[in-house]
Amino acid sequence: MATDLYKTIPLHNFVDELTAGLLPRAVSRKTLIINQIDKSIEVGSDENLLAFVLWNLLDRAVDSTQNECIHIESVEMGESTMIRVRNAGVYFYRSCANCFRQVQHAAEKLGGSISIDYTSDTSNTSTTIALTLHKPAA
Repeated sequence: MATDLYKTIPLHNFVDELTAGLLPRAVSRKTLIINQIDKSIEVGSDENLLAFVLWNLLDRAVDSTQNECIHIESVEMGESTMIRVRNAGVYFYRSCANCFRQVQHAAEKLGGSISIDYTSDTSNTSTTIALTLHKPAA
């Protein structure tokens, strides 16, 4: 993707704007969306493509979660920024199956990748989706 399409995006505000449209559905499902992204983190990315990827992941998380908190977190790891959506619901796999190929392809166009971690033990069941964005080479 051409680098002239990339903008510096304040990630916390960007996620706030995306989640605003999901709030009515989240409230109806008795689910809270908590934006825990560090306010100082900015990413260089194609804004529309990033919105497509994050919106799809967050939308599926809300659809597959009820009576829970969805935490959106950021982790900077050297030349990468990871955006994690925790407690995305036990049915996330099923709700994501139809769109995952397109979303993964879009993440790859951004120079990133998506991973899903499902954990289940006797006291807790949790799904975490992570979008990892790699900083473009200078």
